[in-house]
Amino acid sequence: MRNWLRAAALAMLVSGVLTSGQATAQVSTAQKREIAALENAIRGAGRLYVSKKYAESGEAVAEIQSRLEKLSAGGDEQLLKQLEGLQNSLKKAHALLELEGVSLPPLKELAAGGEPKPTTPTTPGTPATPTTPPTEGILFDQHVAPILLARCGNCHIRRSSGMFSMANYAELMRGPAAGKVVFAGDDKGSRIIEVIEEGDMPRGGGKVSAQELATLKKWIAEGAKFTGDANAALATIAPATPGMEMVRLEVKKATGKETVSFADDVAPLLIANCYGCHLDGMRPSGRFDMDSFARMLRGGDSGAPLVPGKPADSLIVQKLKGTAGGDRMPAGGRDPLSDADIAVIEKWIQEGASFDGPDPAQNIRQVAALAKAKRLTHDELAAERAEQSAEYWKLGMPGIDGDSLETENFLLMGNIGEAKLAAFGKQAEEVRAKLEPVLRIPGGQPLIKGRMTLYFFPQRYDYSEFGKMVEKRQLPTPWRGHWRYNVIDAYGALIPPRTDEYSAEALLAQQIAGTYVGSLEGMPPRWFAEGVARAAAAKIDAEDKRVVEWDQQVADLAASQNKPEDFITGKLPAENADILSYSYAKFLMSDAGRFNRLLQSLRNGDAFDKAFSASYGGTPEQVAAAWVRTAASGRRR
Repeated sequence: MRNWLRAAALAMLVSGVLTSGQATAQVSTAQKREIAALENAIRGAGRLYVSKKYAESGEAVAEIQSRLEKLSAGGDEQLLKQLEGLQNSLKKAHALLELEGVSLPPLKELAAGGEPKPTTPTTPGTPATPTTPPTEGILFDQHVAPILLARCGNCHIRRSSGMFSMANYAELMRGPAAGKVVFAGDDKGSRIIEVIEEGDMPRGGGKVSAQELATLKKWIAEGAKFTGDANAALATIAPATPGMEMVRLEVKKATGKETVSFADDVAPLLIANCYGCHLDGMRPSGRFDMDSFARMLRGGDSGAPLVPGKPADSLIVQKLKGTAGGDRMPAGGRDPLSDADIAVIEKWIQEGASFDGPDPAQNIRQVAALAKAKRLTHDELAAERAEQSAEYWKLGMPGIDGDSLETENFLLMGNIGEAKLAAFGKQAEEVRAKLEPVLRIPGGQPLIKGRMTLYFFPQRYDYSEFGKMVEKRQLPTPWRGHWRYNVIDAYGALIPPRTDEYSAEALLAQQIAGTYVGSLEGMPPRWFAEGVARAAAAKIDAEDKRVVEWDQQVADLAASQNKPEDFITGKLPAENADILSYSYAKFLMSDAGRFNRLLQSLRNGDAFDKAFSASYGGTPEQVAAAWVRTAASGRRR
């Protein structure tokens, strides 16, 4: 990732150098503006990648790629020189995103005086399309491709480990950035043979047999030839050879008859023992990422992690028992799992390795937390959250004692004095009652199972430190409060107003409403919950100075978007996106019947996209196209 960002920075440096003197005489002002815009967009795509928003990053890269191709079409050598840095950044982005399973349009080389051309191998001695058919000896498609699929498939065909792909003949012959690995006619000097003979490759998977190695060496010695399509995927040209296909695991939904639950039994074991190396890490060890069930099934450099129905043949079990070669897992000096814990994982695999969470792509911690929250009673979950809240206070406010008290629906913590804290506890319950008709909150039951915590900080500095220490982020400057709900956490953090600078009642309403909507069974996205939260605050106090400021900014922000849904897809700064979410939520709430149906569907557990389409007759993005015309119409002139 750092290389990609450095490449983007280099692109800016090259642009800056070339915009002076005679070197840029043929580059127009409009082209310079577009280049600058694309450089900024590359940085935005990089930030999305760092935040693990891989799909959104891929969408941004695809759009940048399309714009770059249009910009370069028909351009002269001077313009293409300016675009080299951007092109290199896109190459890095492709390699990183493909590792995350993101499919992107083929990247084309820039060509002067015409349309961009498809990328082809250009290294001397590496033919893009071999023309001399082998009349005897080893055939690439019949003999070599099956070996590569079986021995190198997980690292260099399904993904591009080490920035090296063998997805097709052309990429194999081109080699990684460090240099070629196959030299036609020189089997002894070919790096691919060296690493196999040294035992360095393949890593984690089955070894290359003596017969397979002899086949590879003979093919290279005979000229490393291939007469077919150099860009055809290896998986499509290799014959179906038993035992040679790559293992691809599919998510199998639980039937309810299983005796071992992934969410309740297996996920907690993985979270407790695999964190740091395969969970919560920027670069998972062995490229084996367990942050979600879907990622776990993809496996890593050592191949598929399990064989459904066959625990003894499953790599994860072998690693936990120390029978797979290499280090026993978990590594890092941690104690091995007990026989009883390993037996739980074995039983889960034996029963089919099924998934019983809401979404295989959901973070595994959320899957486990949701299962636990459903299992615990309201009071049990409230007790756990109270302990967690106390830990967060110590982390965010070290050395500062805070007061705490409980009301029917809230746990309040803060260092603003007991009397003020009690007053805010009473006010929070009053606001909760006012929100009932706004959000159709059912009566006679807790607002949020497990109670919600409200943190109160006397000054901006304390609030900011809480964000840095607990949430590991810089809180936007305009914020005077925010909420968080992810099953594990259910809280709001606030800076009470000292005078009439803003409404305490509206601020409380925003945090309570956001946490409530975020807690609904259908798991609505944050933009929706925050939009409804701010709209609810406006209903509680329309004269609140923060609400007035939001209303004043809506038109300009709506008109400035490239697409109506930019605020939904993460393409705007946080506060700007939240203000537009607020306006959009008010638009949705203006049709009370549809909005109430949506909330009820979410309470019933319907997925957000399905519930939204059923209520409004279109996707959030489609309905946003109608909203944005209304929102932008009041733009100040």
